[in-house]
Order: sequence, then structure tokens, then C-alpha cells
Amino acid sequence: MYQVDVRNLVKNKLYICRDYHIQPSEIERMPFYEYEYMLEDINQINKEQEEQNKQQNEDMESMRNSMNPKNMMSSMKMPSMPKINIPKF
Repeated sequence: MYQVDVRNLVKNKLYICRDYHIQPSEIERMPFYEYEYMLEDINQINKEQEEQNKQQNEDMESMRNSMNPKNMMSSMKMPSMPKINIPKF
């Protein structure tokens, strides 16, 4: 049948209660398959959030790099000095 790791079960219940503000008694009342589905959904949501955070961090890093004064100065072209011919007497 099923083998359940009790330590992992308790840890998951703790995280669910803390993060989703669900009472432990509500989790206890769930059928086990419902609990498993909920865990799968939570894991999927966490993965999506991690990917979004990673993308945001990459975007912010690229923005920081583009706004760096050193990079801005190197990308700017300095106007060249005009050549002036002074007549000799």
C-alpha cells in the first residue's frame, strides 16, 4: 500500500500551516490523496515563483549594469577637438 515518511509529513504540515494559515486540524481532516494533491500544487506554485524571482533578479542585474556610470562613460563618445591651423608669419 502506502509508505509515509512521518517526519516529512509533519514538516510539510508545518509549512502549510505557517505559509497558508491553515489550521493543523483542517489538514488532518483531509483525505490523504487531497493532501498529496495540495502538496503537488504548492510545489508547482513555488517553482513558478522561483522562476519569476530569478527572471526579475536577472532583469534588475542587467538594469544595474546598464546604469553603471563607468559603463555609461565608456559608451559615450567624446567629441574630438577641432583642428585649428594658425598662420605663421
